[in-house]
Amino acid sequence: MKTLPKVVIIGRANVGKSTLFNRLIEKPKALISKIAGTTRDINIGQVYWQGINFELIDTGGVETILTSKKLKNLTPKPNEKYALEIIQRTHAALKEADLILFLVDIQAGLLPQDKELNMALKKLNKEIILVANKTDSLKYESKAAEFYKLGLAEPILISAINGLGTGDLLDAVVQKLKKIKKVRKTEKFTITDAIKITILGKPNVGKSSLLNAVLGEDRVIVSPTPFTTREAIDTYLEYKKQNFIIVDTAGVRKQAKIGKGMEKTSVKKSLNNAKKSDICFLVIDLVKPITSQDKKLSKILLDAKVNIVIIANKWDLIPDKNDKIQKKYEQYIYSRFPYLTWAPIIFISALTGKNVHRVLDLALEVNQSRQTKIPDTALSRFLKQAIKRHRPTKAKGIKAPRLIDLRQIKTNPPKFQLRISKNDSLSPAYIKYLENALRQKFNLMGTPLNIIIKQ
Repeated sequence: MKTLPKVVIIGRANVGKSTLFNRLIEKPKALISKIAGTTRDINIGQVYWQGINFELIDTGGVETILTSKKLKNLTPKPNEKYALEIIQRTHAALKEADLILFLVDIQAGLLPQDKELNMALKKLNKEIILVANKTDSLKYESKAAEFYKLGLAEPILISAINGLGTGDLLDAVVQKLKKIKKVRKTEKFTITDAIKITILGKPNVGKSSLLNAVLGEDRVIVSPTPFTTREAIDTYLEYKKQNFIIVDTAGVRKQAKIGKGMEKTSVKKSLNNAKKSDICFLVIDLVKPITSQDKKLSKILLDAKVNIVIIANKWDLIPDKNDKIQKKYEQYIYSRFPYLTWAPIIFISALTGKNVHRVLDLALEVNQSRQTKIPDTALSRFLKQAIKRHRPTKAKGIKAPRLIDLRQIKTNPPKFQLRISKNDSLSPAYIKYLENALRQKFNLMGTPLNIIIKQ
């Protein structure tokens, strides 16, 4: 994708990094909670201010930044499962940063963790703006003086939760970027004609591993612990001159098992992202049986009328693999999802990378099917041939139905209108036959179809 200046927000836990991130990108993208360690993966958004575009990166709360050499030997504290992963991702983001927003909590005052972070940040030789958050009233402004001990410039006082001072902060960011990168004013950068793909599935089926494998880098944290991914993580990329937005989501458990608060919010965001996508990758674990929860998720996608690709993960763990075994697994999957026989299945291993290179190619094919426009003349010939092969059957009454014509009235996804004679009726099974025949004739793979009847 287009390279933009990178501005990284960093600070210890609970200083309001995600709240500031949401405020500056003007979207409730990052999950916000009072619980320390809520943000684990980095979150990326775009900001446009005074004619300048830049990329804003939200990081997890850390108390230290270590060198690459020390990172290899780092052992996280027993009560901080994801400390190492969070530090690693923050370290990677800081290496690419053009500017750092060092966020502190003015109400809590200057803490030892802030001092340690400050020392580590100075060693990076990057431009730093000190930002004192939670300045919700004038009574806190006098506390800003103690942050001069950090040896940075005067802190910019803000309240991320109500927006106070964020305009001044953006002014300062733009001024710094103009000096650092010599950026020039441009039109607002927007990602055009992007195919939005959401990765959906139960916990631990390999959604985050799939995203990392597609990107060829450790973009998100992978763990056997359920609910490791808490936020919907957007990744922008270009492949074969096509823009993509790929969204990794939190695993969706059964309703009864979903915890209140943070998990409930994450699951709601996961499902909302899926419904607003062009394509959904429904990830299943081949090692385990397909459950009622898998089926429930598939029906949510079916109702949303999104394109669907079934990603059968952990193919590397299946013994004695051959074409015959693969065919048996295909039959099993379609027997559990009989309403998704039009959705292609791809067998992959996110761990080893097996067939991962084919995933985006398949997405391009499926998206093409969704945009297909079939000429009336071709549909007229198709209908005649379909009737010849299999005569129309009635739903009720004694009169055999007469089919007049078939036309496409919409794309994205394809929608057709079938005209029949007045007072005639058509069997649902025959409509299903026409749908399957349409898919086969015009290669409408992976996209939902809709045939409406007009008398």
